[in-house]
This record gives sequence, structure tokens and C-alpha cells, in this order.
Amino acid sequence: MYVRRMFGLSLLSLGLACGCSGPPRTTRMTLQDYTEISGEMAAKLGNSQFLAERTTSSPRMVIAIRKIENLSSDMIPAGAQWYMQTRVVESVPMTEWSRDKNIAFTIPADRLREARRYGEVNEAFATQRKPTHVMTAIIRSITRTADKDRTDLYYCEYQITDLASGGIVWADKVEFKRLAEGIAWD
Repeated sequence: MYVRRMFGLSLLSLGLACGCSGPPRTTRMTLQDYTEISGEMAAKLGNSQFLAERTTSSPRMVIAIRKIENLSSDMIPAGAQWYMQTRVVESVPMTEWSRDKNIAFTIPADRLREARRYGEVNEAFATQRKPTHVMTAIIRSITRTADKDRTDLYYCEYQITDLASGGIVWADKVEFKRLAEGIAWD
């Protein structure tokens, strides 16, 4: 996928930087966190009442995805923000839901142009350009520091909004915390 390849090196270096043995020395999110968040959200969306009521004869739904909004204390690269969104959509069950629930996905035109510039685009995201819904996500964090230890609580909320009514038709969240040990200045 274009997002993974285009930003893979930055994600890989982030993952490697956090892969040391011993107690964690940072609370920064890792590639594994990004993957787990998107996997959990895909499962929650798949088990939602929102999708359970849809069938192949339901009105066509085109969901535009937007880059995750990062309100956490972490510097999350834009590639990682897109990665978490597209991983939800690209999950194997989502492909089936697209067919069985009459749902399509699209990305913003500027993002599509950027992907095409790098020669990596999933045309399934590009075929529908008139969205009926939008999927957004926000990541927040709270930090607690005590002596040498630091704990960050991360909260990531996804939602799908009906563009015609402005109502939220689905929302769910993932929460997790990371603990680091060590002197902050060493």
C-alpha cells in the first residue's frame, strides 16, 4: 500500500528505536501501537450495530477518510497518521464489508495526488469521489511523571459522521498506557 511504503522507513526507524531490551525508557507510541490501534478499531467497527444493519441492498455509502488528528504529546509522523486510518479500511474484513454492506471508501483529492506522485495508489480509494460519510480519528494523551518514571495514557477515538445530517453514526475508542523508567536527562 502506498502509505506503508511511502512512510515505511520512518515507521521502521521509530519501531526500532523503541525495541531495546530492559525496561522501556520512553513512552512514545511505536509501530506496534499504531498497528494494534487500527486492528482493534477495525474489529470494533466490524462488530458495530452501525454495520450490522447494512446489507448489499442498503443505499450506497461512500466514506471519506481523513488523516488522524494528533492532540497527544507525541510527535506522530503524518505517514503514521494515514497508516492508522488506512489500516482500518484495508483490513481483510473491511474488504468483505465493502462488498456485503455496499460501502466504498475514498481519500481526499490532495492525498490521492500525493499517492499518485509516488506511483503507489490503491485505486479502490480513488473510484468514489462523492462521500456520504466521513471517518475521523483523534489521539490524545495525558502524562504523569513521578521521580524517574513516566506514564502516558493514550486515548484514540474514531467516528463516522453522516454528512447529510451531521450526526455521528458510529464512534468507538481505544485506550492504553505506556510506562517508562529512567532518568529523563541521561
